Amino acid sequence: MKPTRLVLLLAAAGLASSAFGADLLGVYKDAQVSDPVYQGARATYNASIERLPQARAGYLPNVTGSASAFKNRLDRDFADDLTYNNQTYAVTLSQPLFRWQNWVAIGQAEKQVMQAEATLAIARQDLIVRTAQAYFDVLLAQDNVALSEAQKKAFSEQLAQAKRNFEVGTATIVDTLEAQARYDQTVAKEILDKNDLEVKRQALQQLIGKPAESLVPLKDPLPLAPPRPERIEDWVNAAGTSSFSVAISKAGYEIADKEVDRARAGHYPTVDLSAQWVYNKNPNLTSGIGTLAQNTGSVGVSVSVPIFAGGGTQSLVRQALANKDRAQQDLENTQRTVAQAVRQNYLNVTSGIAQVRALEQALASTQSQLDSTILGRDVGVRTSVDVLNAQQQVIQTRRDLQQARYNYLLNTLRLKSATGTLDEPDLEQVNRALGRG
Repeated sequence: MKPTRLVLLLAAAGLASSAFGADLLGVYKDAQVSDPVYQGARATYNASIERLPQARAGYLPNVTGSASAFKNRLDRDFADDLTYNNQTYAVTLSQPLFRWQNWVAIGQAEKQVMQAEATLAIARQDLIVRTAQAYFDVLLAQDNVALSEAQKKAFSEQLAQAKRNFEVGTATIVDTLEAQARYDQTVAKEILDKNDLEVKRQALQQLIGKPAESLVPLKDPLPLAPPRPERIEDWVNAAGTSSFSVAISKAGYEIADKEVDRARAGHYPTVDLSAQWVYNKNPNLTSGIGTLAQNTGSVGVSVSVPIFAGGGTQSLVRQALANKDRAQQDLENTQRTVAQAVRQNYLNVTSGIAQVRALEQALASTQSQLDSTILGRDVGVRTSVDVLNAQQQVIQTRRDLQQARYNYLLNTLRLKSATGTLDEPDLEQVNRALGRG
């Protein structure tokens, strides 16, 4: 086997394929319209923003109309019985002038809308990360299948050579058995890798709602860029103001704070403006001639002052204060959790860059080791088992390198997601790391 044979096998197996279909950005566009999780989040958002007009309705005029028509019978002892009809029509208007509970509810609804917007933004960021994860899972599975096929082919040639050497007496049966065992293990690994590839394709299909086309692979070598800004604390500080998780918790605290005012409003009076117009049509029962039609209008202001509610209002205030304290602790916990997530993902990116570079160097070293081991076997200072081990090491290093590359790209997205800055342009930047041959 020539020294460069394994590299050529890897290329032929598909790691350098030029028959590509969808790229990462195209798959994301499909996921936007097909992913049921994201569509469910959009529906939840549309439902949540209706809380604001509902709250505003508590301070807008309320107009009701009513109508009634009755047929009546009057039984009289000293006169003929009388049957008559009467109709009534009424329009009533009520306009709150002072209801502090309703005014506070409007402020709470505004914060709830802010929460809904932040929740939808989190769902959008989550979709970007999930799409990239599913996309790279398929690519990694394809790489693993290609590596298994290349490894099987290389081990098959080693097995055939070991058998020939044994037949001519230049090698022992041990070399043949070792080569056979390695070949059988590779066949089993190839079956597992193909099964994993099918599972990953199904997961991507579930996301985009249709079978995935052939995907554009990563460029080789992969461009590596450290996080900008470079200081980890700059990322943590930015997350304090841009994280959507923090924004949701802040809004939750402000809602709880307003709930205290809303509970205290139970002690305040309420003032309403009321107006009514009534049209009433009845027969003139006194003279028995004709009918009487009356138009009645009224307008006024009503004031209601709470005096004693059995201590219920005080209890509601105490409950609201306790919920406010809980919301404050939730906000503190969210801020700490986000800061920790930012630090973790930042370190994952920086260490991922170092790992990719180290594995690229390791791949070159293991390939050189394989070349020298093959040469040593040809001159009689190395065995076929040594060659098999060297080939196995090259394959495993290649697997680790591909996994590290995908992890690096995913961690760059997760870092920006943790800070709340992840958006489609960031996905476009990752998409530029893909190549079309």
